[in-house]
This record gives sequence, structure tokens and C-alpha cells, in this order.
Amino acid sequence: MTHPISSPKPIHWVHVVHAYGQLFRLSFAGIAAAAGCAAVYALNPALPLSNYLLTGFILTSMTAAACAINDYWDIHKDRINHPERPLPSDRLSLPQAWWAAALLFASALIAAIPLGGYAFLLVAISTVLLWYYSLLLNYSGILGNFLVATIVAFLLLLSSLAADRPFALLYPIGFLFCYALAREVLWDVHDAEGDRVQGVVTLANVWGSQAAFSMIWGLIGVMLVSIPIATTLLPMGHPLWFAGCAAIMLLTLITALIPYQRQINEANYQQLVFWERLGMLFGVVGLLGTAPSL
Repeated sequence: MTHPISSPKPIHWVHVVHAYGQLFRLSFAGIAAAAGCAAVYALNPALPLSNYLLTGFILTSMTAAACAINDYWDIHKDRINHPERPLPSDRLSLPQAWWAAALLFASALIAAIPLGGYAFLLVAISTVLLWYYSLLLNYSGILGNFLVATIVAFLLLLSSLAADRPFALLYPIGFLFCYALAREVLWDVHDAEGDRVQGVVTLANVWGSQAAFSMIWGLIGVMLVSIPIATTLLPMGHPLWFAGCAAIMLLTLITALIPYQRQINEANYQQLVFWERLGMLFGVVGLLGTAPSL
């Protein structure tokens, strides 16, 4: 007895849109855009709306593109670490992810032109580094952590350039670098198995998760200690506002980090991701108090 060959199940456009939303990590991209716009406002609230729109668009596009190309290169690791993502679950194809990343990076570059030559150069350099990030990660995951943390911190530099005050946010840039580095090392703890299979050298899979957590706690300690020093010595417009929001952001991370360190599992990881992103919103609000007055 023969059975008829069934045709492929049609994919509804809603499912495709949802898959792209997951590929782009839209919540994270939105936080990046909000942080950039908040920094622009803190530096110069009298700027025209176009500066906010361009900054927000660039950061949204670059963040989404970085997530897409990262998943493109990391599909073999994600089949182990994140099988639910659009590419390993076959809800999107590799060419779809590649073209989406290319178009978003190109859009960010075009949008950076009106902000001036330095902003365009910063976006161009970040685009090249983000495109080849996963390949550099295969050479050294630890180097990759520092690279990503640097690029994340550059979002405040882009905002400073958009507001024509390039050196006004040096402390927040350093603070964000430490936070992003701790975050990258933390994600490596979750991804250790897939990284180990692919031969990626990270702190978690070479020296163990406890060494990774030690570095994370060290970076959190540096940030906590820096808050009262910075608010006392630096000419911030609203130092107490920044101190309160930054403390809440770090305490939110700590609250989720403790149970994850005690028991590394998927449920605690998802809780960690949720609370970490919620805490980042407080960090965005805190940026409004960091800039010195005009």
C-alpha cells in the first residue's frame, strides 16, 4: 500500500515575522536604541528630532544585525545551546539570516552619514567587527568577550557624537564596558557545552564556571565601588539619579545571578535573562543623570 506524498506545510507570515523578531532579539535592540536616545537627550536636549531618530535607528539596526549574523555563524553551537532559535529549528534559513544582517548593517551605515564622518567611521568599524565576531570567537572566546563589550560601550560614544559632545560620557562608557563584559562571560557559562564541542576557548570551558563567576562578581564589585566615587568627583548633571538607577540595575542582576550560580539550569537561565533585561531599563533611565550640564 502506497501513501501519497504530502506537500510541505505552508508557513504563515505571522510565524515568519515572529521568527525574525526572535532572530533580531528585538527587546535587546529596543533597549540599545532607548539607551542611545537617552544619552543624546542627557547630553543636549535641544537637539532636533532627527538626531534622536537617526541614533535610535542606527542602534536598533546594528544590534538586530549583530544578533542575526551571530546566529548565522553559530548555528552548529546553537543546535546544542539554543535549539529553539529560528535557525537551528529551521523556521528561518541561513540565507534569510545573512541577507537580513547585511541589509540592516547597510541601513545603519547609510543612516550614520548625516551624523558626520566620525559617527560613520565608528559604525563602519563596528559593522566589520560584529560581522566577523563569531569567527574571531573561534580563535579566542575571551578576546571575543572584550570585543563585544567594547562595541556595546561604543553605543554611548555614538550618542556623544550625535550630540556633538564626544568626551562627555567617558565614565558611563567605562561602566557600560564592565557591565557588558560581565554579561558576555555570564552567557558563556550557559553556552559552555556548545563552545567546548566547537573548540572555542572561553573562561567558562577552560577554567570552569566558578572562575567565570569570580570574574563576573569582580566586575560587579568594580561597578558598585565606582558609583559613589563617580557621583562625588565627576560633574554629573544628576548624580543621585544615576546612582539610584545604576544600583537598582546591578542589584536586579545580582538577585537573578545568585540562584543561577547555585543551580545552572534552563529555568534559572531564563529568569536571569528576564531580570537582566529589566535591570538594563533602569540603566537606560540612569543615563539621563550622567552627563555634565551644558
